[in-house]
Amino acid sequence: MSNFQDELRGQGYENIVIIAVGQSNISQFNSNFCANSDLPLVMDVSPNFEIRDVFNGSHKQVVILDVEQNEIGRITLGAGLNSTARNYITNVIIVNYPEEAVLGDINTDEIVNIQDIILLINMILNQEVEDVADVNSDNNVDILDVILLVNIILQS
Repeated sequence: MSNFQDELRGQGYENIVIIAVGQSNISQFNSNFCANSDLPLVMDVSPNFEIRDVFNGSHKQVVILDVEQNEIGRITLGAGLNSTARNYITNVIIVNYPEEAVLGDINTDEIVNIQDIILLINMILNQEVEDVADVNSDNNVDILDVILLVNIILQS
């Protein structure tokens, strides 16, 4: 999760904080979830703590809150933070905070230009897929995204 938080910050979402809440025997708890990061970890050693109600007793559940502490998304992680979970969390953030993302800004420098086109084409050729490259939001990164990106540049 710490790497994912860094990815989100790299995309311009500076105010994203991921907090791990777990229930476990602390002496046996694996701290890899927050290893090498500044992520806070809240250990709930008692299933009777009120914080458990927020998670409905589910294990490995990510609850996404807005700045006013309203729930804006929820996903249960099965085998970890896979691409489906990453896409879901990223989409919830983009939908709720669209002003932080610049459509077509592949390199997240807040400018849409030829550099973004080059990066997008390289991603397609190397079969590397990143959510930010799916400019038309059709769950594919392909020539249609390149065309849309060129149009965005020409219209600006």
